[in-house]
Amino acid sequence: MITYESFFLIILFSIIGPVFGFLALIFYNLYEKQVSLLQVENRQITLEKELETSRYMQLNQQIQPHFLFNSLNSLYSLLRLQKYDKLSKSFEHMVLFLRSKYQEKDSLYPLQEEISYTEHYLEIQKIRFGDRLSINWEIDSASERALIIPYLLQTLVENAFKHGLEVIEGELVLTILIEKTNAQSILLHVKDNGPGFRKESAPVSGIGLSNIEKRLSLLFGNEGQIHITYENYGHISVEWPYIEKTEEGVG
Repeated sequence: MITYESFFLIILFSIIGPVFGFLALIFYNLYEKQVSLLQVENRQITLEKELETSRYMQLNQQIQPHFLFNSLNSLYSLLRLQKYDKLSKSFEHMVLFLRSKYQEKDSLYPLQEEISYTEHYLEIQKIRFGDRLSINWEIDSASERALIIPYLLQTLVENAFKHGLEVIEGELVLTILIEKTNAQSILLHVKDNGPGFRKESAPVSGIGLSNIEKRLSLLFGNEGQIHITYENYGHISVEWPYIEKTEEGVG
């Protein structure tokens, strides 16, 4: 015979059991939705990163046709004048320059490689302008292990020629200054003795400097800055956080 207590427990479990089952089902559905939302968010983050990487690499691969046209014209002039030794050296620097341009690179790579890459560009310009061109390098030894955005220095140097040195006669002076600041950043200056920039005609809207601005923003946000000095000569500076190359990679 069922006692009162046993009957009460049966009724209690009959009521509570479905309630617990219902609550468990609700929690399970909530858990599934949460997992699904997290998966969607992770996929979205992954897609955004892939898109950002793709966009960054596309920016990396942009090259000024201005330089190529002038370089080919210089090579043709050397050929026409039968200056074969200079022509051979020019071709060598051009090949090394273009090969480096289209090699796959990380979003940051060693400053020393960027300097070497830029030197190939400058050797071609030396052949073009001859003794008129003087180049001054001032590199802080504390910055030697720094990482830099690919083609940043070369783009600034090319900009100095296009907007400054190519439009003047007589002596051409280019100064490249790289230093590590007390604020743990790298400060890069490119100066020339050209006519300088006016605010209404600053080249920041052009492909080169606009490209640098976009890449600085993608990598460093507000910590990457580009500055144009409005003086009687050309002067552009870029600053970004100091990150150095270590044996393990980026540090």
